[in-house]
Amino acid sequence: MRERPDPAGRAVPVVSRVQDGEVHAAVQREAREGFTARMLELDALARGLAAPSRREPTWLYLSPEDGGFARHGFWLLEEGGERYVDAPYIDLVVDADSLADGGFEEVFAHEMGHVFLRRLLPSLPAGYSRAPHHAFSLTDYPTAFDEGFAIHFQLLARRLTANARLQAIDHGFDTRPFLPWWLSHRDRSLRIQGVRANLFVQAQRPMQGVADVLAAEQLSPEFDATRLRNGQQMLSSEGVVATLFHRWIGEAPADGLAAAYRPWFEAMAAMQARPLQADSPLPVLLLRELHARDAAAGRHAIGIFIDTTYGATVDPALPRQAGELALAGATGDIEAYVSRLKPARDALAAARESALSDPSRLDAALGPGLWLLADGEQGTAVNLNSAEAAQLSALGLSDQAVSQLLASRRSGAAFAGIEDAVARAGLDARTAARMKAQAAAMASAGPYPRR
Repeated sequence: MRERPDPAGRAVPVVSRVQDGEVHAAVQREAREGFTARMLELDALARGLAAPSRREPTWLYLSPEDGGFARHGFWLLEEGGERYVDAPYIDLVVDADSLADGGFEEVFAHEMGHVFLRRLLPSLPAGYSRAPHHAFSLTDYPTAFDEGFAIHFQLLARRLTANARLQAIDHGFDTRPFLPWWLSHRDRSLRIQGVRANLFVQAQRPMQGVADVLAAEQLSPEFDATRLRNGQQMLSSEGVVATLFHRWIGEAPADGLAAAYRPWFEAMAAMQARPLQADSPLPVLLLRELHARDAAAGRHAIGIFIDTTYGATVDPALPRQAGELALAGATGDIEAYVSRLKPARDALAAARESALSDPSRLDAALGPGLWLLADGEQGTAVNLNSAEAAQLSALGLSDQAVSQLLASRRSGAAFAGIEDAVARAGLDARTAARMKAQAAAMASAGPYPRR
């Protein structure tokens, strides 16, 4: 692959237009007849909202060896030379198998979700987390929003596809031994089933038998239904964000997708005027924008948000209360379950009404992003308000300090600052100085732009 610098100095590919061949014909057929055609209709809507006067096609780069990215800018070989195309495009490996089994439809839909965001919300900031992102792991607000929004289009593709093999895969009829255990395959499966089941509001349970404690915590596909994530963790989970969009769009029919997405796309485009930061709670800001533009649609979406997250962003006590109820249910303790069910429902209903009457309360339980960096610029980045034990230990904190921090945060509210965390957890001066130095290192390193 040949590359040359774009006007900003970035190395971007030099490509020629494919206009014939079997793959070209199959892709064009998908664009006319498959679910891909629906995604292109949504792209036309996004383009019209983002730049009404600008007309451009939707570009697909046939990657020779590695793909699956939304990228921007390339040089196009034409008669008379090379023309720079200042536009987003999908970088994807496309072959006969992925076209035949629906893999192309699903992955293309995911990557187009990223393209929509880059058209409508080009100021979307980078986040601070350096952790690999998966549907089941925790990163930061921008990463979770970007990836969660893209993931929900995979579920849409599966619901509306006419591809028989993708339908069979979705229903569990087309399986192969051993392959589902590989990380990327497991992630793909959990993206679908976990989003549908709202699995990711639950805390991960570290995997047994994994020597790397960070991997055991961050890559675990095991969840504890008796312990829900806090509000900051939920908005840092791409799986939770995907569930929100999945439920917000609902069962919109194939011929009604543009109408279903228009208010959301318009709200995203309006968010471009906001001064977005790495720790801006993006789903909350989107809900407020939607509510301001269409009160009825906003109220409906806020209700789904509160129910999906168990009110975790409004009141830190609600997910704890839900976890206690879940424990009674998991053990079959009918007396405890029944006695706790009505209070839990009443508390959640009160949180819903509070947020509906005043959307500014949607993030009342969210603390600031308290990011610390250990082990150099590419090391472990830890948010004190969302980190679990392994991440906190990676900062070099003692087991006692980790336990004190977690106990204080889980039993109370989010930390207001490092000083608040130190005081509430009863940490010593040496530990406090270490944490402040790591916060300074994080500020110096800055956000982490992902490809």
